[in-house]
Amino acid sequence: MSETFYRSLILKELKGEALPEDSQLINQWINESPENLKIYNLMWSSYALVSPDHVPIVTDKEAAWSRIGAKITFPRKSRSLFIHLSKIAAAAILFILFGVGYQYYRAEKIPAEFLNQYSTIIVPEGQKSMVVLPDGSNVWLNSGSCLKYKSNFNNSIREVEIEGEAFFEVKKDKSKMFKVNAGAINIEVYGTAFNIKNYKEEKKLEVTVEDGNVGVVKQGAQLANLTKGRQATIYEGKNEVNLSNAKVDIVTAWKNNELIFDGTPFEEGIRYLERWYGVNIKIEDKMQKKHIYTFKVKTESLRELLKLLQVITPLTYKIDGKNVTIKYTDEQRTS
Repeated sequence: MSETFYRSLILKELKGEALPEDSQLINQWINESPENLKIYNLMWSSYALVSPDHVPIVTDKEAAWSRIGAKITFPRKSRSLFIHLSKIAAAAILFILFGVGYQYYRAEKIPAEFLNQYSTIIVPEGQKSMVVLPDGSNVWLNSGSCLKYKSNFNNSIREVEIEGEAFFEVKKDKSKMFKVNAGAINIEVYGTAFNIKNYKEEKKLEVTVEDGNVGVVKQGAQLANLTKGRQATIYEGKNEVNLSNAKVDIVTAWKNNELIFDGTPFEEGIRYLERWYGVNIKIEDKMQKKHIYTFKVKTESLRELLKLLQVITPLTYKIDGKNVTIKYTDEQRTS
C-alpha cells in the first residue's frame, strides 16, 4: 500500500478516529523502516503544533516511547511559531517531551503525562525571534533566551518560564491569569505589555512595563505593582525591589532589532554585544570601569562597531572566529 494510504491512517489516529486495526497497520508500517518512523514523528509534531487543544490519550507507553523517543524537532516547512526579527538564521525550536511518546485513541480525559510536558523555545546568541502562544499572546525573545510552557497552557492559567530576555504582549483575559516564572520571582498579569530581563550571569531581574499593570511576586507575596513606564530591579538573593522610571523605548529597542547604549558602562555593554553578535569578548583588565558609551547599533557588523569604538576609545581588537580580544593601544599603555 502507498505512503499516502498510511498518512491518511495516521491522520485518523491523530484525530482519535482510528480503529484498533488501523493502529495495528500503522505500527507494522513504522517498523518497516526508519523513514516511516520519521514521517510519523513529523506528522505528530506538526499536528500537535497546529492543534494545541487536541490532546489524545496515551494507551501503550512502551510502544509509543520506542516510536517517538524523547525529543522532536519541528521542520521549518511546518507551521512556524517564529516571525524572525533579524536577517540571521532562525532560532532553534525544540518541543521536548518529558515522559513517554504517544499512541493516539479516543479518550474523555487528558493524561497526566501529557500535561506535564513542556514546549521549549530556545533562541541562540546572535539571533532573535517572536513566538505566538496558544492564547494569542505574542512573545519576542532576545538572544540567548529560553521560553517554556506546559501542554496545559491556557486551561485554567496561562503560565510560562523565561530565562534570558523577553518582551510580552499579553492578550487580555480577565478569567485567566498570565504568569511568568523567572526563578524565584513571578510576574502576574491579565493583559499588558512588558519587558523582562533575567539572564543568570547578571544575577538580577529587571521588569519594565510598556502598558498596563504588572504584579511582581515572590513566594505568594507581592513585592511591587508596576504601571506604565515603571521598572523594577531585584538582585539575586535579595527581597528588596528597586523602583524607577524607565526609558521604555530604549529598554525594548532590541525587539525592533536595535541596541541602544544610553550612558552604558563598557563592561555592561560588552555583555550586550556578546549576545547581540553571538561572540565571546575579552577586554583588558585596565579597561574595566573606565568608559561609558551612548550610541545605537542596528545594521552594523561586529567589525564596523569595533571600528566605531576605536574612534572614541584608544583600543585595538582582534577577531578570531567567535573570540574577540579588546585591549588598549600602545599609546594608551604608555600614557
